Amino acid sequence: MNIQELLLLEKRIAQISTNIEVLFAFEVIKTKHAEDRSDFSKRGLDVETYGHISNKEMSEFVNLFKNDIAEALATGEIDDQVPFVIRSRDWQLSMAIVPEFVQGSYWKLIIKTVFRETDDYQLKVGSDQVVFEK
Repeated sequence: MNIQELLLLEKRIAQISTNIEVLFAFEVIKTKHAEDRSDFSKRGLDVETYGHISNKEMSEFVNLFKNDIAEALATGEIDDQVPFVIRSRDWQLSMAIVPEFVQGSYWKLIIKTVFRETDDYQLKVGSDQVVFEK
């Protein structure tokens, strides 16, 4: 990759990062399944967690991975409509997200499911699924 291609890639990553930030500054798109799973304690699992996963926590969590997601979208590591996972042991949280290409450098990130992770319970991921960890 030459210097011009690298500069164009950096510009594209910056554009995608900006769109993710704006999208999540105002809304979190989530499925009914994600909403149902957001209260870990109501699911009958005997684990210590932070409890209900709020919309604010989901937005902040996605924002933590904003640059990773933007770079992966720009390089084609993440494909349209192919779910990927973000997870963090410190946050005790993981999410499956479906990226939806809208136009140009604008993407919607739809939270398909959320999961409180512990040493005993982790979200199962596909063998070839893209996973970002912090």
